[in-house]
Amino acid sequence: MISFSHVDVRRPNAGDFSLLDFNATIEKGDLTVLFGGSGSGKTTIFKLLTREWTPDAGEIIVASTNIALLRGGSLAVYRRSIGYVSQTFPLLEDRTVEENIRLPLEINSMRKARLRDRLTSTLDRFHLKAAAKLFPKSLSASERQRVAIARAVVTEPMVLLADEPTAHLDPRGEEEIISLLRNENMRGMTVLLGTSDERLVATLPEARIISLTQPILQ
Repeated sequence: MISFSHVDVRRPNAGDFSLLDFNATIEKGDLTVLFGGSGSGKTTIFKLLTREWTPDAGEIIVASTNIALLRGGSLAVYRRSIGYVSQTFPLLEDRTVEENIRLPLEINSMRKARLRDRLTSTLDRFHLKAAAKLFPKSLSASERQRVAIARAVVTEPMVLLADEPTAHLDPRGEEEIISLLRNENMRGMTVLLGTSDERLVATLPEARIISLTQPILQ
């Protein structure tokens, strides 16, 4: 489903490589972990998959399409097929939990009845019904990340990218988030998780691990 072939990326305004001759294949429905410390290239890979960046060399194929060639409407459609969660919990502070999660559905012009059903089922799946009318400032770090993941998957994207999704969480919050990501994968979603936490990797024995070890900067 996702293939990186001899991908090179240079950091903007710098001469050193962010990725050098990177090769990887991720199959549909996989739970895959990008494991590496700060500067190993995890965030670079996510920026490539969201098409924030394009490679300086090599190809990235997603669902049989070279994504570097996408333009205009085709690029917009592709980006809507990718769910992305960063470690900074970027929620809209002036919108409630419910409003944050429903925003992608409104952008996609989903019909009201279907939108209501999708929103209700997502709130239930992420244990957020009780918090639906709250604003982000009232939430714990774990709750904020649950909202961020729910918003990323509410449109049922083909891939979920999670960049250090348990950073800054206590052990209980970390366990909650990993359980939710595992559940989304079991529902059939392809999940690509980036982490530098070796202990977290040990909690995912079913995952495929891609180790990023080169001493490079993101």
